[in-house]
Amino acid sequence: MSSTGKIHSRLRRYAPKARTGCGTCRIRRVKCDESKPICQRCIKFGVDCDGYLPITFTLGKSPPKRKPLPSQPAIKLPSLGSLANSPFANATEHQYFDLFCARTGYDIFPTFDSGCTRQRLLESCHFNPAIRHAIVALGALDKTAELVQCFDKMSLTPVERDTAASEHHQNALRQYAKAVKHMATDASDKKLDLRTMLLTCLLILAFESWTGNMDFAVKQVHAGIRLIQEWKEKYRNDQDKFTRLSPAPYIVEDDLIQIFCRLAVQHSFFADGHSPELHAVLGMEGPRFTRSMPDTFSDIFEAGKYYNGIIRRGVYLITTHSAYLGPDVRKDSEIWRWAMKEQEEIQSDVWRFNKAFEPVLQKVADGPQKHYALFIQLSMAIGYIGLSTHLSADESIHDKYNPVYKRVVYLAKAVMKEMPTQIRPSNFCFDTRVIVPLWVVGLKCREPSIRREAINFLLSNPRREGIWDSVFAGKVLQWAMEVEEEFLEDGKVPGWARLAGVKWSGAELAEKRAELMCLQRVSADDEKMRRRTKIITW
Repeated sequence: MSSTGKIHSRLRRYAPKARTGCGTCRIRRVKCDESKPICQRCIKFGVDCDGYLPITFTLGKSPPKRKPLPSQPAIKLPSLGSLANSPFANATEHQYFDLFCARTGYDIFPTFDSGCTRQRLLESCHFNPAIRHAIVALGALDKTAELVQCFDKMSLTPVERDTAASEHHQNALRQYAKAVKHMATDASDKKLDLRTMLLTCLLILAFESWTGNMDFAVKQVHAGIRLIQEWKEKYRNDQDKFTRLSPAPYIVEDDLIQIFCRLAVQHSFFADGHSPELHAVLGMEGPRFTRSMPDTFSDIFEAGKYYNGIIRRGVYLITTHSAYLGPDVRKDSEIWRWAMKEQEEIQSDVWRFNKAFEPVLQKVADGPQKHYALFIQLSMAIGYIGLSTHLSADESIHDKYNPVYKRVVYLAKAVMKEMPTQIRPSNFCFDTRVIVPLWVVGLKCREPSIRREAINFLLSNPRREGIWDSVFAGKVLQWAMEVEEEFLEDGKVPGWARLAGVKWSGAELAEKRAELMCLQRVSADDEKMRRRTKIITW
């Protein structure tokens, strides 16, 4: 086989093949035990099982059968001869690519419905240099994070370790610069299809968010969702547009749209201002989708599909409230009646979901499946509170949900404990895990012990999830708590002193600096609002 053929064969082995194993085992080219609904091999190795979805295409012939890879495969560097005509410039690039395939990709896209996106990224490396360099850059970042975080597991001296970490970081920056250069050329030539543009947005978001450039990461969320909305306009007369995410899965798959929908949910908590595109993408499916929910879910995959739909519908209602249901809106107006009806229907959907989910919880397996089940419970709990309180202008309404807030903190800790790991705990992923739920607890729960437990957990477990940074969130919540607790009465924050929310400037987030602002009543006897501000760093 020629040197180019060897590299192309290596790339093809990460693409789906016409085999009967689960999606994850096909990607990793290992023997699947084909147990249902979750492959036991995936559970044992602590990786997400992508299930047994039908796959309709291949990338050439399957390579010869190989021995199963271990859970933490040793990366085999190619010989210099095999690199001569390969997509990779040197052995180091190839090493970072292998690391992404074996570990980084699973950390960044951890949920069950992201397997197709992982496959598309790896396939694109075969012909798209921008995506290839971006994936190599993320592998280099992952190697940097491994050296920086696992001090006790490293045999290097501090000086040697810092030098190695710096070298990996510099490699990541160089690879990212190459990726951006290719992206700019492709954009100017206008030769990218929609799927490739969305994958590019995700890779840029991943790199910028992982390195702390949160304001630029937010821009990528807007860019991706704008592309999706412009594309979906072509199918505006499609009768099924409210029952599925992608009107044309052969162009852009459902799970890629799903990722951007989850990013839109994150953004709805990150900022008060919601663009029309962000608001619209949350309401794509409408009530017809949740009405199709079965009485009992067959497995956690099916439960996850309806969980995502309910969360989007709830956040769509909450963002509609923020944009259109201000204090001046009459309670007998058409939009208010719509909001009340939506609230009742979604609350009913949550109860139906919990009932249908119970059998799945009773048989959930340890590992990634249990982690995902805990995360669903966490999100549904905090979502139900937000749904039940959003039409009330009285912040004291949250007090009766203190037991639920306490359970949210418990579930957040359980989710972190069950986080699937391979070599070391990951501190970055696209999806919300614990930051947004704990953010809501820290902002809306005024029971001191529960509130402090949530804030302290964010600060003591530094991580980034999509466009959120846990330390930033913890610092903002600390200030909000201090502002409210200036006026404690018998150990409780009085209703008049409570904040509806906190805003911040996004221009300096990359420098880990932000100016916070909130409005607070002057006193119990004076309804005038005063502006409170503070500059924080983290």
